[in-house]
Amino acid sequence: MGIFDGTFNPDIEKLESEGDINGLIKSLKKGDEQHQAMAARALGRFKDELSLKALIEALESENADVRWNAASSLGRIGSDDATPFLLPCLRDEKWYVRQHTAEALGEIGDERALLPLLESLKDEKIRNSVAIALGHIGDPGAVDHLLDALKDDDFSFRSAAEEALGMIGDEKAVPALIEALKDEDMSVRRHAAGALGKIGDERAIKPLLEAMDDERWYVRLQIEEAIQELNNRLKEK
Repeated sequence: MGIFDGTFNPDIEKLESEGDINGLIKSLKKGDEQHQAMAARALGRFKDELSLKALIEALESENADVRWNAASSLGRIGSDDATPFLLPCLRDEKWYVRQHTAEALGEIGDERALLPLLESLKDEKIRNSVAIALGHIGDPGAVDHLLDALKDDDFSFRSAAEEALGMIGDEKAVPALIEALKDEDMSVRRHAAGALGKIGDERAIKPLLEAMDDERWYVRLQIEEAIQELNNRLKEK
């Protein structure tokens, strides 16, 4: 049997392994819903204009699995040409399409996504992924919004915001992150320590040392790593 049989049942894995972009695009356009989604995922391996164009078109598919796979693949390709087409997908009716869209925009890192992503921080279904995406973009304009997130009741959102703040590296976040070392949630404490290590502000040294008596060993381990990273960054400065 060939890559395509008589009823157009494409062998996506074979097409992908052979680098048959045209075959994958044909599968994306003419296959059944499952093969379309698989082809959309496979095309993310290929950073070429044909794949980019086909995946952008697939963002308008009626099938949500095709849309999220297309968004994810566009993130893997990383071309900011996809940004204007991804932004409307932050309002997709399916939360998982919105989530993969946010992740893709973070991978691409285009600052045109900053304001739409800030707006999507209100979307409780995807706001953790949005926070991380903002961290990847690295624009200081997100810092105040992420600091507000540290006051949220959801510990996972607080942790995601801390991770993002560490990626951005703005020293403005240091006081709030120091305070978060005392958070009731161990994940929040751990992420706060990690973020402080990445930012590398000497104000964090004493609070990190004081936090070394944390009851959780993996929080203490993160604090040790943060202190080492912080010291390395101070030496670089």
